[in-house]
Amino acid sequence: MKLILELLVFALPVIITAILHMVVVKFNLFAFLKHPIDHNRKWRGKRIFGKNKTYRGLVVMILFSVIITFIFKLLITNSTNLANYNLLNFDKYNFVFYGFLYGLGYIIAELPNSFIKRQYGTKEGKTNNVFMILADQLDSAIGVMLLFLPFSKLTFWHFIVGLVFFGLLHIIINYLLYLVGLRKERF
Repeated sequence: MKLILELLVFALPVIITAILHMVVVKFNLFAFLKHPIDHNRKWRGKRIFGKNKTYRGLVVMILFSVIITFIFKLLITNSTNLANYNLLNFDKYNFVFYGFLYGLGYIIAELPNSFIKRQYGTKEGKTNNVFMILADQLDSAIGVMLLFLPFSKLTFWHFIVGLVFFGLLHIIINYLLYLVGLRKERF
């Protein structure tokens, strides 16, 4: 149970940031940054990442992750209960560094999946098979965990259990976001 609580506490900053990102997308905030990071370029006649991978996502995920990680650090510092489950080493690395890792890991890890989906003709925001649904649920979790491995108390077991836990958590959160209208698709 402690391992699951550690994973949940570890994921809170990026979960909150991802939800805030969905609010930004839903209400088209920061529209001046809504330019595709692939600059509409194509490979083999198909878009590289598609229209949904934008500079807005990159900037919002990194900036909001830094802000949320700062709040998270304050909570950890002032709560023994949360501190007992904290996997980050704020004595060695500051909140800006960790916030940057959260945001960058989340966004960068989604790019290979987007590239593959564009090359197979899958429309943006859609999935057409079980493998793509799993990849959609796990890509960002894998990316964040891999970036944090050398800079946190994450262990091999955190990573393995995290694959299952974050996959299920991502499905649940996506479904809740769908129910409240922040997502168009359930998964």
